Amino acid sequence: MRTITVFTAALFLIISSPAFGDHGDEQVQYNIVNLNAEQSRQVANDVMVVTMQAIAQKDNAAEAGRKVNETMKWADQIISDDNKIKHKTLNYQTQPVYHNRVITGWKVSQQLRLQSTDFDSLTAVIGRLQEQLQVASMRFEISPDRRKQEVNTLIVEALQAFREKAELITQTLKAQDYRLVTVSVNEGNAIRPFRGMVQAEAMSVRALAPTVEAGDSKVRVGVDGTIQLIF
Repeated sequence: MRTITVFTAALFLIISSPAFGDHGDEQVQYNIVNLNAEQSRQVANDVMVVTMQAIAQKDNAAEAGRKVNETMKWADQIISDDNKIKHKTLNYQTQPVYHNRVITGWKVSQQLRLQSTDFDSLTAVIGRLQEQLQVASMRFEISPDRRKQEVNTLIVEALQAFREKAELITQTLKAQDYRLVTVSVNEGNAIRPFRGMVQAEAMSVRALAPTVEAGDSKVRVGVDGTIQLIF
């Protein structure tokens, strides 16, 4: 009997504790409305990113690697003349070449990433580099500073739109007012890749610079939240 009495008393304490009887928390569960708002705009891309690659295939890996290294040094000398272009090397790879399951040679490749806000300078450099390197990819995007500026503006607009929706719902449902319960701000991605290979025709010893169109990217900000209507 003593064991049953102790258990009953403990159960009573748990049920009557604040965690199970907080009327303030229960009140939040009534008259809740979920809503969202979004603002976006098209922004002109101001950064051009190009990946080029040097490839060499020789009888042995050392010879192929030496050829690629020479090509990359040659490219670095050309790029270093223009301080408007940022560049770095990527993805150095050495692979065997097979014929009838027998290694007959080695292929070495390395990529070069170029980035600039000066499209004319970068396309001119690409034209020169295409004498010995290939264009692997090209894309356009918004610079971090410009994107931050656009996002800050959209945050203000999205929050304003959220508030207008909350006021409209309050008036339509004939509530006296509303209380903001939760709110979150979500920034969308703003990269518009240029897909496919970009090539220039080799009309002479020096390849022509490619013709590019930067286009624009969509910058988006969304606001999600909940309000409690007060009647």
